Amino acid sequence: MKAKTYFEERGCIFGISRKFEFGRWTGYTRKFTDWDEAQKWLNTEEYDFRKRELVSESKAAGFNMRNR
Repeated sequence: MKAKTYFEERGCIFGISRKFEFGRWTGYTRKFTDWDEAQKWLNTEEYDFRKRELVSESKAAGFNMRNR
């Protein structure tokens, strides 16, 4: 399912920001209830080579990262 479709059906979407350092992935998840805010976050660079994605709640939970 595409991120926009998921958001329209559920009214929220989760953002994952992660970075591979010292042999493992570290990062955080964020919950968004506003599509434009999620898109702005997705396209904002953190300047430390992070990978960002918008995903479902179940996929976000699978990453087991801290919430922000």
